[in-house]
Amino acid sequence: MAAEASRKYPIFPPFTEWFDAFALLGGWDGKGPLPGIRVEEVVEDGAFVIHAELPGLDPARDIDVKVEHGVLTIHAERHPDRREPQRSEFRYGALARAIRLPIGSRDDDIAASYEDGMLTVRVALDPVPAKPRHIPIERR
Repeated sequence: MAAEASRKYPIFPPFTEWFDAFALLGGWDGKGPLPGIRVEEVVEDGAFVIHAELPGLDPARDIDVKVEHGVLTIHAERHPDRREPQRSEFRYGALARAIRLPIGSRDDDIAASYEDGMLTVRVALDPVPAKPRHIPIERR
């Protein structure tokens, strides 16, 4: 009984936490140079919308969003608390995610907002032609 009481935590984490840890390392598709940012991408109301889980951060100090050559990059920095935790599954330090924007994205019309730990980035989309365009071939 004394041995059981002295061990506060299991030697190995629950099985489901292994999958979560793998997802934080870039997920099944290996996206992102640094681990840790989970995203959801949707198209709604003529915009490509990205929701990123970034709880407990100050958007003015800790989060940077930039776009370059059709790739949107979210970079965040999570700073550790001053107190010593008994156990922590939080990841501190740099977090990043790069997302290739779809065809028709307008780099000049992007807005970002942060509410309740969720970063939302809206990228305006130009209408994409529904049917292919025929290209004439010039004979020389």
